[in-house]
Amino acid sequence: MNIDSRIKKINGNLLKIVACISMLVDHMAAGVMLPVVRYRVYNGSLSIDQLNDIYKFLRKFGRTAFPIYCFLLVEGFFHTKSRRKYALSLLIFGLISEIPFDISLFAEKEVFNPNLLEVVKANSFLLMDQCNVYATLFVGLLTIWCLDFITNYVREKNLSDVIAYWLYIPTIALGCLICIKANTDYDAYGILLISIFYLLYKHDYLRLIAAYLFISQLSIEYAAFPGFILMALYNKKRGRNLGKFKYFFYLFYPLHLLAIHFIRCMMYSAAY
Repeated sequence: MNIDSRIKKINGNLLKIVACISMLVDHMAAGVMLPVVRYRVYNGSLSIDQLNDIYKFLRKFGRTAFPIYCFLLVEGFFHTKSRRKYALSLLIFGLISEIPFDISLFAEKEVFNPNLLEVVKANSFLLMDQCNVYATLFVGLLTIWCLDFITNYVREKNLSDVIAYWLYIPTIALGCLICIKANTDYDAYGILLISIFYLLYKHDYLRLIAAYLFISQLSIEYAAFPGFILMALYNKKRGRNLGKFKYFFYLFYPLHLLAIHFIRCMMYSAAY
């Protein structure tokens, strides 16, 4: 038994759970704490400075989620039985998640209104203004699908690898441009991160080092470091077959965002 098999104990399901918890904490801070302070409805004993320190800590804790999702996207790309179904799932749940994403994290009107229809109507302009993280993952999946096609085509035709490298550049650039124009969550940075995970797929530790060095240049993303440690301990196994329950991980995103909106309303609608 080599050392890797002894220390790599984390499977894909456990990574997903960690990402979900991290994302929940991050969005609770962004969806509850930030609006409460912004609209001055907090009446507790903590000072603004103390609230700000807590807020920053929670947002840093949440940085772990996105790199893990990008990492697992690439793993899923190589191991899924149907890439077409995988892409379709991301697209469908992205559409489902857009309203919860907009009203929970970016609503500017009726922020503490429990009537969901009224909130959506008041903030309808947001629906065309930005896209949630599923859009980034969807475009990222299509991008590496194209990269994979290029790689296989070059090998089948016995062409120089240099040709593949030159074709990678406009492919990745197109994915980045789409996300920038659509204003997706993490936009071009997400596509570049996914591409790094794909292009260095056969180099376990190198891809993690490269990915971290890249993403850490963006704002507070350096705080995602614990997530990269967990990814280094990944054993390349999915974990227990969850059957249809696997869709819980897809549903968690829109459901937890809706929950955040209603929690915010229950806690502070009277004060507002």
